[in-house]
Amino acid sequence: MPTTSWTQIEKLCNSYLRKPGATTASTLDKCLKRATDFAEKLAIYFIRKHTKLAEANVAFCVSSNEAFPEWGCQYDETNATFVLNPVGVIQFYKSCLELPPAPPQPTVLRSKVTKEEWSARRLAAYKAELRKLPSQLHLFLLLFQEVARVLEVTYVDRRRSTVKQEIAKDDLDYQNFLWAFRELESAYDYLFGGDLRTKTQFTWWEAEWSDKK
Repeated sequence: MPTTSWTQIEKLCNSYLRKPGATTASTLDKCLKRATDFAEKLAIYFIRKHTKLAEANVAFCVSSNEAFPEWGCQYDETNATFVLNPVGVIQFYKSCLELPPAPPQPTVLRSKVTKEEWSARRLAAYKAELRKLPSQLHLFLLLFQEVARVLEVTYVDRRRSTVKQEIAKDDLDYQNFLWAFRELESAYDYLFGGDLRTKTQFTWWEAEWSDKK
């Protein structure tokens, strides 16, 4: 999506969030309906490369009863379509901006908190680091995160085990984000050229946030 087009969508999303209603929702709907070609390109270049999603589509969400949902991306299994909601994307982006930065010594923190608190703190810290990405890239990120959920990428290793294992939601979300970010790096290089981490100064060391104490 050209930057100018996303700038317009983001502006209309913010207008809707400031004053939800028929006027702002309708204006945003009209703008999103003009972005169908971009949605199709997302499907062609980034979604259908996965064998299980070879017939999948991407579409933009439109308002229902003059309102938009809160989620950023959701898979419609009936229609095999990843539905992107820019309003939810902007809300997610803003939530990342509001989070405090990650603690400087996560390995020390790990030894002082419960597993549940560690998982929640780690997910929050990762989202805080995501604030370095421009809002437009959050659209891609949430799309890829939903792809990760649908493909169940975090379950691959567990399927090899004979012991049934459960994974907490915060851990699942974190692992899906890691996979989605790797997909985003590839997409960024394809679309813009260059290294995403270098360009945005994104720093996250997975080893420092390992579950191992």
